Amino acid sequence: MRPRAVRITCPSCQAGDAAVSSIVHHLICAYVGPDYDFEAIEGYRCPKCLRALHDHDRYAEIVGESARCRRCGAEFVLPGGSVEAQEGSLRD
Repeated sequence: MRPRAVRITCPSCQAGDAAVSSIVHHLICAYVGPDYDFEAIEGYRCPKCLRALHDHDRYAEIVGESARCRRCGAEFVLPGGSVEAQEGSLRD
């Protein structure tokens, strides 16, 4: 059986081309944002308090998923179970 991929539609421009990211909560300073906000040259670092984050860091947790439209740049949260599943579409 072939796995089903998820098609995500932008609520602003209706394009079906979005990049999905995890939403990370840094427990030390309460910053919440997409995982790409934490990317740094030397690994991962909180953009608010600048503390370095490590794999399986007990002070960071994934609290959801967000997406950024590749066409218009709109960012939106993906609520659980509300995206349309379709074969042939990839989520990345």
